[in-house]
Amino acid sequence: MTSPVWLIAEREFRTYVATLSFWVALAIGPLAAAGGLMLAQNAQHPVQPVAIQIVSQDPDLVRDAKAALREAAALEGRRFTFGGAGLRLTANNVSSQSVELAFAEKFPLSDAGQTLVARTLERDLARRVSGAAPLTVHQKPLPAPRRPDAAAAARFLSMLALWLTLTGSLGMLLQTVVRERATRALESLLAAAAPWQIMAGKLLGVGGVSLLVLFSWLGSSAALALAVPREALAPAIIAEISRPQLLLRAALVYCLAYAFYGSITVALGAMARDSASAQNLARPMFALLVIAFFVALSSAMGGTPPALSWLLYVPVFTPFLLLLHPPGAISWIAQLGLLIPMAAASFLIAWFAVNRFGLRESGPTLFSAKAILG
Repeated sequence: MTSPVWLIAEREFRTYVATLSFWVALAIGPLAAAGGLMLAQNAQHPVQPVAIQIVSQDPDLVRDAKAALREAAALEGRRFTFGGAGLRLTANNVSSQSVELAFAEKFPLSDAGQTLVARTLERDLARRVSGAAPLTVHQKPLPAPRRPDAAAAARFLSMLALWLTLTGSLGMLLQTVVRERATRALESLLAAAAPWQIMAGKLLGVGGVSLLVLFSWLGSSAALALAVPREALAPAIIAEISRPQLLLRAALVYCLAYAFYGSITVALGAMARDSASAQNLARPMFALLVIAFFVALSSAMGGTPPALSWLLYVPVFTPFLLLLHPPGAISWIAQLGLLIPMAAASFLIAWFAVNRFGLRESGPTLFSAKAILG
């Protein structure tokens, strides 16, 4: 026999999966991942060299022109090769103190780059005429650019995925409660299932839709990350996210965060009589979600300021800030101490939501539940 919880969950799942908006949301992740991969590949694609031919009767002038062109090309992110056929740069000695330059049409340098070449040749010519010895400049090598921390990026992406999952699923959950509340279909459903079964079914059904979207996004991102070189950052992030310790903690935090915010959403939907009142009631919750995101974002960028470290112990912020901490930074006992109050708050809010349905529980029958749920 099938429990009314699963019948309600199946109905909610089928209702949203059958909509066009669901498939659009499902396609956003793969398309965004593919676009990001293309941008990354284009950014890492080596610059193709351009052949340049320097026409001049003065070997010293040819040598100086090559050096000037290399300097200008490096500043503009280009590469030049010399010798053989190519775009022409004509350099002629008009006098002992004057050189005439002629760049070919569509020469691959901006006006500023061509001016830099001319001024560099002017400097070198003045030095040769005056007989001054060239200056020796010792350039201090710059430190190698710091590679982004794959572990920190993985933790931030897990927090971002949780926030996106919640903001998407809570709206659906609110609408499914308010819709049945406004059409008075909830009273008919209460005749076939207990209030707690209705709430559990709706949480499971909408949660299943959100998980399907989330797994589609993560799966497509992981598959596309395998196509980039191993030394790139994306495979390192995927490997970090795939660590069992991080996965288990993230799954636990995800479930508790969804139960917490989902219980609040169902309670708000049970209190509302129509969509307008539900949106007014839900605005503070979504405002808190936005605040929680920016608090977590600031924590990820520069660490949580000491004045705001207490927010980790507030259930509204706990899941987001906890995901940003490395698994070993907080002991498991301390992490359980953070999650247990959130679970207790979810239970109390769920109890309130069940009571807000307004009818006493009646003994549900599987036959009547199937008849109502279709």
